[in-house]
Amino acid sequence: MSIHLYRLSWLLGMDYLAAFANRVRRLRETAGLSIQEACNRGGISVNSWGKIERGEQEPCLLVIGGISEGLGTSIQILMTLEEGPSDNSVRSQINDVLDLCRPDQCELTLRIVRAIHEQGTAPIHSSDQNSI
Repeated sequence: MSIHLYRLSWLLGMDYLAAFANRVRRLRETAGLSIQEACNRGGISVNSWGKIERGEQEPCLLVIGGISEGLGTSIQILMTLEEGPSDNSVRSQINDVLDLCRPDQCELTLRIVRAIHEQGTAPIHSSDQNSI
């Protein structure tokens, strides 16, 4: 017996099909990929990808795997759905970028963010104030 996303949505009170469609679109746009480019990387038809992004088609597991490959991320990351619409805040955008990073890129990002934070918490010297 198969429970489709729209049935599961009704049971759990969340529109999983719409949430998945938004997630796919946001990650693709964040990656700077056109639908065609993502489809070429993931081996999915442009027509199917477009229908999935519009919430018109429920993807099967094989297609979800192709979408994951097309976006260059894991299925686990792809399936991390938000309960509400994305607020498109800076933090949300950073999270989207991090979701597309490989582990080594995440480690580098962490080091950069820590350096920025440490720079921001360092006391400002009078000579530094003149350059601001």
